Amino acid sequence: MTSISQTFAKGLLFSLPIAITLGALYWFFSWAESLLSPLLEYVLPPGWYVTGMGVLSGLVIIFLLGLLVQAYLLRQIFEWLENSLNRIPLVKTLYGSARDIMRLFSSSDQHELQKVVLVRMHEDIRMIGFVTNEDIDFANDDDVIAVYVPLSYQVGGHLLYLPRSRCEPLDMPVKAAMQQVLTAHISQSKPVKHPV
Repeated sequence: MTSISQTFAKGLLFSLPIAITLGALYWFFSWAESLLSPLLEYVLPPGWYVTGMGVLSGLVIIFLLGLLVQAYLLRQIFEWLENSLNRIPLVKTLYGSARDIMRLFSSSDQHELQKVVLVRMHEDIRMIGFVTNEDIDFANDDDVIAVYVPLSYQVGGHLLYLPRSRCEPLDMPVKAAMQQVLTAHISQSKPVKHPV
């Protein structure tokens, strides 16, 4: 019975990530198709619309938005819109939180997480954290730094203000460390090198 349960667990661990990925892709494709297909059927001549054009249009729109954001003029427009949203109390909180989370996990903004550290929570307990700011202006002690400690299997975490002496630098890329934490260190990766 134990052998059967272990075999089932191995099959589940193998198939679950694939099922989640395929499910997310299916959701995106269905959402894009259902949202854009009525518009395409209205704009295109009769008989021109083919199933799948909504998904393709969604991908093109996302790509074009990425190009537009990089343009200087549109960056100014987005900054103006962002500043306008930041003046509305409830919207400011929701938008700011969503923006910061996206920046945090965006590969293009990994520089915001300055380095990976091993935080000593207790004598025998360590947690992986990411230094977000080494210049804390409200702390009386100049040796205090801000460290973000994410939670496994969810978007969230804790911001800790810690003495630098409790944070051991790790020779590990931010992206690899984040993957380790978010997957509860189940994923295989190269061993971490501790600085000498």
